Amino acid sequence: MNRDTLTDEELIAQFQGQMTALLPGRDEPIHAETLLTLCLADGLLEVLEWSAEGTGADPLAAMWLACLRWHRAVTGSFPEGSPQPPRRPTDHALALILQAGGSPLVPGSAESSLRGLASADMAYPSSPAQPEAYDTAVLSRAVPIGLFPYVGVETRKKWAQEAISLTHGHPDVVAAAQSRVAEVTAGEHSEQDLSEEQSRHELLSVVVEDLARRWRQAAQGA
Repeated sequence: MNRDTLTDEELIAQFQGQMTALLPGRDEPIHAETLLTLCLADGLLEVLEWSAEGTGADPLAAMWLACLRWHRAVTGSFPEGSPQPPRRPTDHALALILQAGGSPLVPGSAESSLRGLASADMAYPSSPAQPEAYDTAVLSRAVPIGLFPYVGVETRKKWAQEAISLTHGHPDVVAAAQSRVAEVTAGEHSEQDLSEEQSRHELLSVVVEDLARRWRQAAQGA
């Protein structure tokens, strides 16, 4: 596209396709960071929901609580000493899928982010959880941030840094996340066509479909 960003309406419309594109194929294991991205999106959805109700919300805190929910979904418990936020629909559905064996995790794919959350304290860009940690898998977090409507470019860049700092912190991965956010917002990552979307993991696709439905409803009311 030849413009800097998609319209808010286009961002909202692209959410389901872009998030579905992150999923593995039908018979492939799921990377734990992909599940974290789905939970993170549900955390950002909470920001949209609060906005629709006319109430402000702290996006960093919302993303951190989403990460804690993800921690429980993949391990069965919260980090010791951390807050214990109530379930959201996405992490609840993911936990049920994992517990039922509906989608195996890629072995070891959660380790670096689990370490980053282990302190039970919320990390900040000025004090990231693991200042030297670099893992390109965390870049998927840029997708829901890049698709968030009604905010400016600098806000999305700030959120990208905050999202990475919750578990990692290497300056190169922060910069890469901010670049990917800009690419998503500019529409440089095309949606999957219908045949590709249908080849994605069936249960996880249902989770994304529900998340997208709630995202549209909240965004249209915000």
